[in-house]
Amino acid sequence: MKKNLLSTFVAATVSILVSAPSAQAAAPGAGDKIPTPDTPVLMIGDSMMRILGSTMEKQLKKAGVQPAAAFSSIGSGLVRPTIFDWTAKVAELLDEHHPKTVFVTLGANDRQALEAGESGVVQYGHPDWAVAYAERIGALMDQLIAGGVTRVVWLLLPDMKDPVQQEHASLVNGIARAEAAVEARADKVTLFDLAPVLSRRPGKYTQYLMSPKGEALSVRDPDGIHLTGEGAKVVTAAILKEFWKK
Repeated sequence: MKKNLLSTFVAATVSILVSAPSAQAAAPGAGDKIPTPDTPVLMIGDSMMRILGSTMEKQLKKAGVQPAAAFSSIGSGLVRPTIFDWTAKVAELLDEHHPKTVFVTLGANDRQALEAGESGVVQYGHPDWAVAYAERIGALMDQLIAGGVTRVVWLLLPDMKDPVQQEHASLVNGIARAEAAVEARADKVTLFDLAPVLSRRPGKYTQYLMSPKGEALSVRDPDGIHLTGEGAKVVTAAILKEFWKK
């Protein structure tokens, strides 16, 4: 029963949020490439950014894209600012690094009740949850833009091994697509879809990919959520190809 209710919630929410067409919702390689992102580059996010951020730092340096820095907070998200306040941390990071391009990955930990200040707590699965969560994603995008960032690259969550987590990823991605498509953000926020990068067939979780040498690479952690070191290299190569190797 819980799974059916969650499926209905996700399907209805995504349908409402993404009903309007958006040029920003394209997968990597679709349509015209955006202008080469400006530096400095900053990578921020939850535990999904932990290995990816350090890998991007190294590979961007090798590619001559500098300066670049990364920050990740394990277990964090947007639903519980009393546990970790991303608004405050972003303000600190903007002041420290003055980035022009920021890569963001958030949401994998947010399948839980949302702290709504004076309104109390909004349970996951309630229609108000998606509305409040969309406001937080939009507010973070706006904060980055107001802080001088000329290109926000929001990394959509990849396919997940667990069906419930996969539904959650679809919900979060749908909300991110809708918020990125808001007219005031459309020329500043770009989406980068990790699903076609990390899955042989988008919508289907993939543990192994084949390297150019024909070797099997384990690209996902055994938990079915996070990236391995090899997975981070695959994603970083795709990001470099999409945004810097014209």
